[in-house]
Amino acid sequence: MLNNLFKHSLRSFKRQRAYIIINVLGLSIGIACSLLISLYVINEASYDNYNTKKDRIFRVILNGKIGGQEITMAT
Repeated sequence: MLNNLFKHSLRSFKRQRAYIIINVLGLSIGIACSLLISLYVINEASYDNYNTKKDRIFRVILNGKIGGQEITMAT
């Protein structure tokens, strides 16, 4: 059974080489992108985990006008 599957795969690869390469290349690029995105999200989510009082960290945003100019600050 496994031998027949292997033979069929080789014959299919010989006939439709470009189609198979495009599919495998697209799959590998998709997996690599999803891994990179998940690593970025994990890094951003664990940014303040070193702090013992991480539940008490806040971000203050200031939106306003000074002298007719719009200002947005975040600290």
